[in-house]
Amino acid sequence: MMRYLEYDFLNDHGLQHFDNWVAVFGDQKTDWELKPAGNGFKERTRIANYTGLPELMSMFKQVADIRTADTLTLDVPECDYQVVQVEATPFQQELVQELADRADAINAGNVDPTIDNMLKITSDGRKLGLDPRLIDPSFEDNPDT
Repeated sequence: MMRYLEYDFLNDHGLQHFDNWVAVFGDQKTDWELKPAGNGFKERTRIANYTGLPELMSMFKQVADIRTADTLTLDVPECDYQVVQVEATPFQQELVQELADRADAINAGNVDPTIDNMLKITSDGRKLGLDPRLIDPSFEDNPDT
């Protein structure tokens, strides 16, 4: 966001390139994470922590008016969160394997991105987590899920 709203400021301070900005304000960490398809792990480098937060916030506040629920005294209803764990059915496990196979084909470059891509796989995975019939209405309803 700063690149669009404060480009001149960043340019004047030698921070117009992301690598320069991260060197000043970010601590990078490489770690293993689950592949999007859920069928293995791969190394990813991410920003683990931010440094120089007072300076970073000062720069951002030049173009942003930040309001939080505390400063606006909003009435927020209370929620009762419940986590319901359900075992995957054999059919769902089969569909998860299909998602993993699709992801492997995409990562290998064997699929045209207009035909299948990671966004479609992620969307299908979310649908599968709710109800397989969201992927295909002809799938059978499982009363245990």
